[in-house]
Amino acid sequence: MIQKLIVNADDFGMSQGINIGIILAHTQGILTSTTCMMNMPYATQALTLAKQYPHLGVGVHLVLTAGRPLLANAQSFTDGNGDFRKMTHYPHEQPHPDLQELYQEWKAQIEKFIEISGHKPTHIDSHHHVHLMPGLIEIAEILAKEYDIPMRQIEYIQKDYEKIVCEINFYNQQATPEYFKETLKKHDGYLEVMCHPALVDQRLYEISSYNLKRMHELDIISSQDIKNFIQDHHIQLINYMEIEKVV
Repeated sequence: MIQKLIVNADDFGMSQGINIGIILAHTQGILTSTTCMMNMPYATQALTLAKQYPHLGVGVHLVLTAGRPLLANAQSFTDGNGDFRKMTHYPHEQPHPDLQELYQEWKAQIEKFIEISGHKPTHIDSHHHVHLMPGLIEIAEILAKEYDIPMRQIEYIQKDYEKIVCEINFYNQQATPEYFKETLKKHDGYLEVMCHPALVDQRLYEISSYNLKRMHELDIISSQDIKNFIQDHHIQLINYMEIEKVV
């Protein structure tokens, strides 16, 4: 059984409904952390909201496959309209950007976060887990070291921080109270659980096929059943600010 748990909501900033749902999951449920998509139209609103909740850890959800880049003139990951190529536009759904362009774009996303929030992010992860793909993970590691922050890991690779891995399968059909509880039971030490709580607004309904199920996730992580489980098993809820460096 784990001792310390991070519950992180992806996609902060994608829509107003997502922003509100994430705040509700934090104030009424067990959500401790979120990551913001800095190229999305509601990113500034998201970070402004987050300032009211000092116990909510906020990181950057690095983007390569949705919306529009922050930097102009990048050629290796944009389409004819200047938008990010979607994952399905790459052979075998494996993005292969120019790594220098990618470094500059992801750095710009982190810098925009700092400009708006006034502090560096608690950690980094990415939309569609692209930061963990072969070749791209090296850029994520460079930026994590440059900003001295942890990053989401499915396998423990960032050895300069305490060991924490992420459960990414609390999603879609597996987003159930039973799956959540069983996940916590089978892990030891520290764990991050990724989730996508939201209230569904028109924008979210139009841009994401994963929409109504986000409300189901919100219900689960805000339920008294899950809160009782956390309390009964003496699990400490933390965020990435509490992950210590290994000396």
